[in-house]
Amino acid sequence: MIQEISDDFLLADFGSSVTAGAVVGLGVMDCASQIMMNDQVVTVDYAITARTDLFGGLQYGAQVVHEGLTYKLQHEPLMLADGRFCVMVLEQIEAAADSIGLILANTIISANTLITVGV
Repeated sequence: MIQEISDDFLLADFGSSVTAGAVVGLGVMDCASQIMMNDQVVTVDYAITARTDLFGGLQYGAQVVHEGLTYKLQHEPLMLADGRFCVMVLEQIEAAADSIGLILANTIISANTLITVGV
């Protein structure tokens, strides 16, 4: 006889708190990829694996909080294998704003340097 493994097995051992609106559950965070520009990290994609029955219905742009940091869902959650788990691909909201400010600051510094050199 095959014994069914609880959906919470992975989450109980490796998960941490995830909140999306009124839904609270456990998820496993992973840093999926990062985009670099001029040796600086511009954006980082994060992925959280969680139970589909809790987080599978989220829509693009939904806010997800993990360990006190807020993320934005980049597209609807992707179902894994038999659909009990899903993966939410996220972008950290605060990091995106910081990266844009850093790019603008570097552009202004570069522009000032060019103007100074031209004088």
